[in-house]
Amino acid sequence: MTVTLSEIFVKKSGISLYSRDELASLTIKKEFIKRVAQYYDIPYVVDGTKENNLCYANSSAIRFVYKSSFSEKDIVSYLLSSLKQETFDINSAVATFT
Repeated sequence: MTVTLSEIFVKKSGISLYSRDELASLTIKKEFIKRVAQYYDIPYVVDGTKENNLCYANSSAIRFVYKSSFSEKDIVSYLLSSLKQETFDINSAVATFT
């Protein structure tokens, strides 16, 4: 699934260029969360901060395809690890979820 960053994040009014830190602080669109849940056929959890010490299935280091659930933190972690540039034009930069 390949999407533009504008399909993922709610832009701040009038701003198109974002640094990595600014991008990570943006709100993720609810429609995109639903899309990811359907694409990977896994449920979204509102608070994804609890990681089981005995099982790595929900660790943020695990690819989406192997997870049993995901949170907004997982989406941001995945994007920051897969996008290599330092500045992003939210309207044209793309991300691919595999």
